[in-house]
Parts: sequence; C-alpha cells; structure tokens
Amino acid sequence: MLTSILRSNTILGFLLGYLFSAALLVVPYILLDQNALTNDLLYSHWAFAWLHENVAFLPWLGLLLIALAAILSRLRTRETKPVLGDRNLLMVSFVSIIMAQPKMALTRPDVLVALILILGLFLLLMYTYKQESVLSEVFHVGLFLGVACIFVGQSVLSLLAVGFALVILRTGNWREWAVLFLGIAMVAVFIMMVTIWYESPFLAFQRVVQSAWLGSLTFGKANSGHIALLVASMVSLSGLFGSLTTGTVAERNVSLTNAGWLFAVVLMVLLLGLGWQNGIIMAAFPLSSMMARTLESITRWWLADLLLLIILSAPILSSLWPL
Repeated sequence: MLTSILRSNTILGFLLGYLFSAALLVVPYILLDQNALTNDLLYSHWAFAWLHENVAFLPWLGLLLIALAAILSRLRTRETKPVLGDRNLLMVSFVSIIMAQPKMALTRPDVLVALILILGLFLLLMYTYKQESVLSEVFHVGLFLGVACIFVGQSVLSLLAVGFALVILRTGNWREWAVLFLGIAMVAVFIMMVTIWYESPFLAFQRVVQSAWLGSLTFGKANSGHIALLVASMVSLSGLFGSLTTGTVAERNVSLTNAGWLFAVVLMVLLLGLGWQNGIIMAAFPLSSMMARTLESITRWWLADLLLLIILSAPILSSLWPL
C-alpha cells in the first residue's frame, strides 16, 4: 500500500517521496559521530582546502550535494520513463543507497560532485537516443567526464561506460567520438590556462591531478545497513533482467547503459582503489533504478512494501550500528 501511494501521480505520493528522502538525510546526520568530520585527506584536495577552517560546514555541504543529486535523478525523457522507474521510488532508493554509508556521504564532497557530473552525463546520453544531431550534447558529455576526473580521478574508467553507451544508443558516427574526446581535452586545456597564473604552473597542474586521486578513507567494515542494502540489490536484479529480456529495444538499450555504468564503478573499486563505500555512492543511480523497477513490477502490495521498508531501513541501521 505504501509503495502504491509513492507510485501514484498524486500530491500525497509527491510529498511522501520528498518526506522520506528528507528523513533519510536528516536522521543519519543527527546520529553522525562528530569525530567523522576530521578528514585531513580531504583538506589536501584542490577544491576543498577552504573547508579546513570551516569543518562544521562539511556535512551541510554533503547534504546539499546529495539533495541536488536526488532532484537531478528525477529527470526523464520519453524513452527512459518506462526503464528508470517511478520518480518517487527511484529518488527514495537513491538517497537510501547513498546514506547507507553516512560518514562517507557527509565527509566526501569530492565523490558527491563527481556523482552529480556522471549522473548528468548519463542522463544527457540517454536524452540523445533516437535524436538526429547531438554533437553539442556529446561534447558536453566529454566536458562533464573531464571535470568529474579532476574531482575523483578514478572516474576516468567511466569512459568505458560512456563509449559503450555511444555504441548502443547512437549510430557510431565518428564525429560524435571526436567531439567526446575534444570535450575531455578541453578540460585539461582549461586547467592549464588557470594554473598558468601560478608561479609554478606545472606544480599547480600536478597538484590538481594528484589531489583527484586521493586514496579512500575506511570508516569500518560492512554493517547491518549494508546487509539490508545487499538483500534489496539482489532482489532488485529481477528489474534489470526484466528490462533486458522482456522489454522493448529502447528499454534494453537504456538498461544496458545503466549496467555499463555499474560495471565501470566495479572496475573503479577493484582496479583503481576507489573504496567500496565510495563505489556504492557512485553506483547509486543504476542500483536505485533497478530497485524502482522491481518495486513497480511486484504485484503483491505487501511484498512491495516489505522490499521498500528494507531499502528505507539501510541508512537507519548503518547510523545505529555503532551504538
């Protein structure tokens, strides 16, 4: 019944979706250990050194970025509407996945900024499906990917997923590949133009690149919240398989794009040492899309509500685990 209300196109479903999302943000923040705000590694990052004197603003910045990503995740185009799942269900699942590791989510704005950029570029790629001329859009995809890489260097492996998406969503026009790499190259050119104002431009450019590859922090092992998230993810695999086996061509292509995104994040964790908790954050959108599709496909309301409650419980269990 709760799942049906969230799925409905009513003001009640809309309000409940935002209410649940806000609760999943606020409760872990209230229960957050203040010692988690001490993050010396973050202070050496080129974009967030200013937080050294404003450490109390760090979790607020994290909440703001997560809220922005959650709102962005609601965007749909005609072909993606039946694949990405209900907006309210996806947004709630999206926030729950991120906040299942609250210390990482609220102390690593670099990962959240990279998440927003990669989310934006994949939504833009999905928008280009069945469009005629999309050179401008593909160029901006390259820009987004390049900027994401200077926040989180491991994001470079997203290029594999982007290339795979271009193959299955587009006609394979060589001009689109050219403007994609041109967009990525323009980011490096822009950084060099900025760092030239420094006394040692090479060292300034080197600092920007190196600080984007900062090692991940470890905030403990997996807890009951991660176990709940794992159970929900395993059950939600049916949503992905359903899109790949019984869906239309458009549904299969968009689902394959999400699967490529998920595979690229796995490679970031296994090959480039992104950190598994950061990897969960980076893969929050394709995972939440699977969960939303599965919640929609369950015919028995009590099973759907049970799965939804498991998803909602993940951040709360993670926050209460130290107690």
